[in-house]
Amino acid sequence: MPDTRRRSFLMLMAASLAACYGNDTTPMTTRYRTAVDGVMKRYRAPGALVSVRYPGEPEWTVALGENDLAGHVPARLDNVFPIRSITKSYTVTVLLQLVRERALTLDDPIETWVPGIPNGTRISLGDLAGMQSGIADYSAAPAFTKAFGENLARAFTEQELVAYAIPGSPVFAPGAQYEYSNTNTVLLGMVVAQVTGVPLGEALRARIFAPLGLKRTAYPSEVALPEPHATPYDVDINTGVAETLPLISPTALAGAGAMTSTLDDLATWAAALGDGRLIGPELQKLRVERSRVVTNGPEYERYGLGIGLLDGWIGHTGSGVGFSAAAMYDPRTTATVAVSVNATPSGGRRDLNLSQEIFSALAAVVATR
Repeated sequence: MPDTRRRSFLMLMAASLAACYGNDTTPMTTRYRTAVDGVMKRYRAPGALVSVRYPGEPEWTVALGENDLAGHVPARLDNVFPIRSITKSYTVTVLLQLVRERALTLDDPIETWVPGIPNGTRISLGDLAGMQSGIADYSAAPAFTKAFGENLARAFTEQELVAYAIPGSPVFAPGAQYEYSNTNTVLLGMVVAQVTGVPLGEALRARIFAPLGLKRTAYPSEVALPEPHATPYDVDINTGVAETLPLISPTALAGAGAMTSTLDDLATWAAALGDGRLIGPELQKLRVERSRVVTNGPEYERYGLGIGLLDGWIGHTGSGVGFSAAAMYDPRTTATVAVSVNATPSGGRRDLNLSQEIFSALAAVVATR
């Protein structure tokens, strides 16, 4: 890849020791810090941003490591970063708002809104939101990976993305099983745009960003990230060698993964996603309970309607091409954890989400309070 730079294990370890805190150290925050440090050292993460909000206590925030290893630029709490698949939780939230407004139902077939999908008259919007549609994942299609690999900055239309999935579909009958597929949420973004009469990005701004005060969350179409932001890396978790990765076009992910955010905004979203304030208690209950055991994709225990269940927490994670993120909520305590890491792993563990690993370590600390 162009401008590729490699860093040694020792540099990564030195980077992990650089930190800037948003609040004072206490016995509990020391435990948080120890948990985060352990994950970063184990997986050689170059930089991480972490927020823990626990009711009745000041928010704990930390920026660890470096934004850029070559320039020794420290990580910053105000970084803008891609949130990858956490975008799905936003897209499905708007869909559920439209269900509440009776503009559509979860039983509507996708054929009503996007004709020409195999099994489209049988696949419901609920099947799409719950990853039970049987539509192949366009991002795994050889034709897409070839086109994307040739030009990571290429702009794609949603229709192009969906077209890559058609030849491999259906994988199974609608509702017959679970299979995580980015195509599902790209299609739901197209439905949202048709029903609301505005592009998905505008619907997200009006229905989620503005009501929650998410001033630095966006659904971009440009490759460049706003400043400040971190350099994305591929990190070999066995050797600590880090390779610089390029930024990619968010249009290659659309309603499945195009969004960017900040740590503060992501922590706010974790709470709103978890408590269901934007869709109401009935739909929130349905969102969580209409779940299925996960058999591929992110390492949740179960997946509901654009929301994952893990260790008793609910929320969403995202990972890909040099960035990972997690936004999780504990219904028992109303605590939230938000994380961003400027790396994705190699060394035989590309299934690993480094932000999810940090979340799980922090969730274990919260559980012992």
